Amino acid sequence: MSARSLALASAAAILTLQAGTAAAEEKKDKEKWETTIIRDKPGPVALKPDKAYILVYSPFFVMPTLMKLPNAEQAAAHAAERAEELAKERAKWEKKHAAWVREMGYLKKADSSVKRPKEPQEPTEENFGFPLYEQTRTVTLGPQNRFNKENGSAFLQEVPPGEYLFYGAGMTCACLGTVSFEAPAGKVVSFEYSVPFAEAHRDLPKEERPKTPFDLPPGTTNYRLKPIVFSDPRLPEGSVIPAAFKPAGTRPNWYGQEVDRVMEIEGVFMYERGKQVDLRAKAVPAPVAEAVAAPVEPVAQPPAS
Repeated sequence: MSARSLALASAAAILTLQAGTAAAEEKKDKEKWETTIIRDKPGPVALKPDKAYILVYSPFFVMPTLMKLPNAEQAAAHAAERAEELAKERAKWEKKHAAWVREMGYLKKADSSVKRPKEPQEPTEENFGFPLYEQTRTVTLGPQNRFNKENGSAFLQEVPPGEYLFYGAGMTCACLGTVSFEAPAGKVVSFEYSVPFAEAHRDLPKEERPKTPFDLPPGTTNYRLKPIVFSDPRLPEGSVIPAAFKPAGTRPNWYGQEVDRVMEIEGVFMYERGKQVDLRAKAVPAPVAEAVAAPVEPVAQPPAS
């Protein structure tokens, strides 16, 4: 299977998973979760003041998955919702368990060859399978519907404002170490996602190219992330800001994917014995006026009309 076919298959699997999760949560989810793809169309993009926008640029064929993390109020509401659902499940279990006790009483003197029913499992705080907040608020960008096709791919997504976690891409998760960033209302948060293995095959002579990702230098992974200020005249002036990454630690491998981790980001974090070390407190803060303009030169321009 080609890389493109594999990516499309991965996208289909992820979208199916997200659709099923959304359908299961629709009735009980008080906070509306909705995202919109911003496609490649002529004319200026009208940003909604109550929405945030995330732009991911890559010189390669990628499909990153992001998850929205809860703030304190949302976490409390989600915990209350979970407690309510657990109470409902316990009420159901009590009826089932009472019926099981009665049936076992009827079968007390029955021959040992008569099959006994299995005792219903009691739902508890530990075993109750209620999805986490971020599991029900997932968005995958790409591999289709690019916003900009020059020098690679740029994907632009309208999302609810808040903090977002980089979970992974395709069939691999960044479960061994990842980052998060804030997406404020009315702004376009942008970053570059590159793949070092693909970089090596693009830039090195054939005889020097690594055969597998394991042949890359130590510390190199599938995820090289970099804050950028993406340039596109269709986006309002001053609306694009670089992603302010912060270390987000390890994450569960909820979907049984291959595992990896985000590469170290200068001034943000490093790894020591497999654990992230926050470097942001050690960094010298830049003047406010330079914070948006400093990170990166424009990455791409849309094709001339």
